Amino acid sequence: MVGVGVAHLAVAALPSVLPPALVSLPTALLVAVLCSGVVAEIVVVPGVLLPGGTMTLLAGALIGAGRPTIEVAVPMIVAVLAGDQLAFFSGGAVIAWWRRRHPERAASATRARRGRATKWLTATMPSIAGAARMPYREFAPRLLVIRVPWLAGALSVGSLAARSLRETSHIAGIVGLVASVVVIAGLVLAHRRSRSR
Repeated sequence: MVGVGVAHLAVAALPSVLPPALVSLPTALLVAVLCSGVVAEIVVVPGVLLPGGTMTLLAGALIGAGRPTIEVAVPMIVAVLAGDQLAFFSGGAVIAWWRRRHPERAASATRARRGRATKWLTATMPSIAGAARMPYREFAPRLLVIRVPWLAGALSVGSLAARSLRETSHIAGIVGLVASVVVIAGLVLAHRRSRSR
């Protein structure tokens, strides 16, 4: 218990690109919010290739801000995979409901032939895979082969982005200020030229 408090103080002492309100919250609470958000993002937004990227990148940013990697990454991985399963089954349930409500349209719909590439692409969109009635035995292994490296990459990119921003934020602030002054001066100059004509 003492180790957790020391780790929390060490994280709070690090300069962060995250808002101060987020930095002060316990890791478990932040991870719970991100896990809930990633499941919602995956289930609610169908048709997106490998959904859940926003929350996974934020989880990577937490790691980059100094939060323990295992405490953030493992729950996020579990939440993403659980969200994918939920999206697969909910996609199938929604299309089954639609077929019951519109039997005349369902009867006229032909089942498309699917090649290997199409099956892999369909597996990247869990809701669509369920709606397309892809067999679960084909969906699950394809999803794992695609999702595990994607998760590692997304968490790493989020972490690297947070570290880079933390190290270069003072430079980025100065560059942003100079760029803003140049743009405003250009707009003022363009406005004056257009009025003088």
